[in-house]
Amino acid sequence: MKILLMTIGSRGDVEPFIALGKALIKKGHEVELCTAQRFKAMVTEHGLSHQPITDQLFDLIEGDTFESMGNLFSGVKTAIRLMKASKPIHKQMIIDCIKAGLTVKPNLIVFHPKCLAAVSIAESLRIPAVMAALQLMTVKTSDFPPAGMPNLGRRFNRWSYKLVSLGFKQFSKELNRQRQAKLDLPRLTRSDGVTTYRDGKVVDVIHAFSEAIIPRPSDWPESAFISGYWQLELDSAGYQPSQKLAEFLADGAPPIYIGFGSMTGKDPKQTTQIVIDAVTKAKVRAIIATGWGGLEAADLPDNILPDSILPDSIVGIEGAPHDWLFDRVAAVVHHGGAGTTAAGLKAGKPTLICPFFGDQPFLGSADRKARLGPGTN
Repeated sequence: MKILLMTIGSRGDVEPFIALGKALIKKGHEVELCTAQRFKAMVTEHGLSHQPITDQLFDLIEGDTFESMGNLFSGVKTAIRLMKASKPIHKQMIIDCIKAGLTVKPNLIVFHPKCLAAVSIAESLRIPAVMAALQLMTVKTSDFPPAGMPNLGRRFNRWSYKLVSLGFKQFSKELNRQRQAKLDLPRLTRSDGVTTYRDGKVVDVIHAFSEAIIPRPSDWPESAFISGYWQLELDSAGYQPSQKLAEFLADGAPPIYIGFGSMTGKDPKQTTQIVIDAVTKAKVRAIIATGWGGLEAADLPDNILPDSILPDSIVGIEGAPHDWLFDRVAAVVHHGGAGTTAAGLKAGKPTLICPFFGDQPFLGSADRKARLGPGTN
């Protein structure tokens, strides 16, 4: 079977689809992955064919945009601003996705919810489409709100999913224009074209997270599934750490890992100093992954701790394979990205999530409720 995977977003939105693609190839399927041009090398080095989507969205969201979405009111304000600014970019992404679909002509499409044209492409090719959600987003439930929304009770939780549908409908005009121009399809009238087909039928949704962390809601329809995490198995067996990191790990108790992935923050150096101060106060050994916001490991001063703590109690690294590193640490502190959360839990390590936006506060709360870490209160 020829399968087209489609995803839009950061590295955390791409790696699970690569993991899925590699698993499908092992089963004998032909797989192509449609995603941002900047991820082409990563896609192809894992053996998948790549179909490009414009990188323009990254120009819009890079910086401290996501950090301004930390609460309901600022989040809504930022989301409205992004919707207006992103409309021409979404037009190009819709066009790019349609081009990929018509080029590949797959038998099945598996798509991230931000790939607005996926269901229309499937309709044009008369094939099935399956949404792959990395977080709670589109399937209504009273148990939880969508990612990024506050939990204000069961009635509000279920109602809040209407906001997601309204978000998709912000792009209906452009989607309809491209349906007619590129796919020769009629306009959508009863559907948002992302969560439902033109006739109103609901699109099946696979949720790529663990039911042990987020229990399946009792009021979900049969069209919603939980598959477990899609984790990219990296070739960490051949990974060679730097001499500095190897010596640090061998010379003392297992350290704490601290890293915030691609979250930039308004002042990366200040964030780093806060982390250093916390490590110093706790009197623990720590590995600080210093890649956020363009901060280099070299920016960590050599002598950052008082005499009561050894100066080598902290080591800064640009990064290391999580499946290799997390087996060697005592606990992990991170932003709560789905991939990093899954890697820490897979390693069996206590997890402290310091959320920035989106589903990260929810994952911190779920982590606390499962008694896997102190959570984010």
